[in-house]
Amino acid sequence: MISRLAIATQNTVSDLLARWRLLLVLAVVGGWTAFAFWLSDVQGRMDLPRAYSVRMTCEDDPEAALWHGGCERIGSDIAVTGRPGFIDLYRAFVTVHHDPAPREATAAVFANVPADASFDVAAALAGQRYGLALVTPEFEGVKSRAHLDAVKDAIDVRDRALLVVGRAGLGVDALIAGALANLAHPGNMVEGAMQLARIQAGTAKTSDIGVR
Repeated sequence: MISRLAIATQNTVSDLLARWRLLLVLAVVGGWTAFAFWLSDVQGRMDLPRAYSVRMTCEDDPEAALWHGGCERIGSDIAVTGRPGFIDLYRAFVTVHHDPAPREATAAVFANVPADASFDVAAALAGQRYGLALVTPEFEGVKSRAHLDAVKDAIDVRDRALLVVGRAGLGVDALIAGALANLAHPGNMVEGAMQLARIQAGTAKTSDIGVR
């Protein structure tokens, strides 16, 4: 019996050694896929409070006039109920985590556009939901009304996507959609892996992964 077990063990080891390249590839693919799912879970958990903040900002409030400007642009999206479809979820994850952020998306377009000396960004954002502390940095470098409107449009697109993710919650479909979006954008996966390394080193927080 011991002899048979020894022979079987030797045969197994020999087979593994003969197929080490295949096993290595499978290990890498499996690990990369597992990381995509882990990243999707972290992103989804960070997206939920962001989606809630979009809704909360546009809720009725006695002082709503101080920040409600622009809520009418996404009012119909806030009013949508029911669980989003898988394709909608996938597209939402791509928009939130893989498309350029509003400032990045518009910077190149307006890089060579002359600045309007009379334009005041702070005044233009007064009373607007776009002027809140977490959103204002998107308008850094904006020096014209056209550029400001382009950033606002891009923020609306991202916020609509966040609302879609928020409606899905932490469901399995959202987890899979986010993982597929990650796998389809390996560059962002590499950034996520680098961020994970910083987290392990203690120089970053897990919540930083969800920020874009």
